[in-house]
Amino acid sequence: MADAEAGPGFPEDSWVEVRYPVTVEQEHGDRAAWPWLPGWVVSICGPDEWEICVQAPELAVEHEGEAVYPVCFRDSPELRVPEAELEAEPEAGAGL
Repeated sequence: MADAEAGPGFPEDSWVEVRYPVTVEQEHGDRAAWPWLPGWVVSICGPDEWEICVQAPELAVEHEGEAVYPVCFRDSPELRVPEAELEAEPEAGAGL
């Protein structure tokens, strides 16, 4: 898929942080209060929709001896570049 179709910085197989509930209380609460968890882009579903595998250890379940993680669909307000990647980027104008 071309980069222009990938949306704002979330190409397939890239790492992201995704809003996802960890507890039942969170699941039934305000989505804006859900924690940011690590995940990766499984596929691009549309102009502003991605299929995400939430790769948080606390959500893993065992199936046939392997860890299985939940998958969800999210739009851009519920996704962001991982903070570690943001911190690693040089500041604009650095090195000039």
